[in-house]
Amino acid sequence: MRPGGVQPGSTRLRITGAVMTTMHAEPDRTVRPGAASCAAPLGLGEFGGSATAITVMTASDCQALQAAWQSMLACESGIQIEGEPVTDVTRLATSLSRYQPKVLLLDKALFDRLHPLALRKIRQCCPHVRVLLVAEQACRGAVADVLRNRLHGLLLTTSPPDLCLKAIRAVSNGELWLSRRMMANAITDPTWALARADASASFDPIRRHAMETLTQRELQVVGRLHQGRSNKEIARDLGIMEDTVKKHLRSVFTKLGVRRRALVVLQASAAA
Repeated sequence: MRPGGVQPGSTRLRITGAVMTTMHAEPDRTVRPGAASCAAPLGLGEFGGSATAITVMTASDCQALQAAWQSMLACESGIQIEGEPVTDVTRLATSLSRYQPKVLLLDKALFDRLHPLALRKIRQCCPHVRVLLVAEQACRGAVADVLRNRLHGLLLTTSPPDLCLKAIRAVSNGELWLSRRMMANAITDPTWALARADASASFDPIRRHAMETLTQRELQVVGRLHQGRSNKEIARDLGIMEDTVKKHLRSVFTKLGVRRRALVVLQASAAA
């Protein structure tokens, strides 16, 4: 898709940063998705990646959003657009299965029309594709969608290009692109009960047994993860060193067979 004709005044293309990773907050700033976004590309070396390009597929029926994504990705070294932009939700599973991109930028408007069975099929045929949900607002419902469906992050359509690229690289490296504040707000929302119900329905006895193997201290750490606390805050609450918290978390990840804090919280909620 050619990026020409995109109106910079479009609501979905006015760029203002508002998302942060689990580790680093991003300052608010305004950047237009044009030449400025190509002026200082982020090197793969900054994120510990290899020279292999990160393959990215885009899925949205919004022409302006697709054009902005294509323009941003086309001029970034280390990132390769994979396949044609997906504009029809019925073609998503087929396109992903054919091209097997590393990262999928998925517009929430398209995601909301995706049938649960189609989502299950995508997980089965494309288990290594990392899905970055892109929404107009960081509402609790969008965060719950990420956690409930085990997606890999939430990005705003108003995020600046450098933040979008950083998010793509982060999720391609196995990180969760979701702030602790967003996660905590979603879990405390009444609608989180729906996410818990869905998680409980598929929560197998083996995982439940894994939760039962956690020590008392590990359960205390998990409880504070549920509150959206950082490692430093957990250490202060429990009167232990931050390195000790990290050690407990590594043990929890190993026992539960997960690599992300959000999945620990989700499993703990489902087991409750």
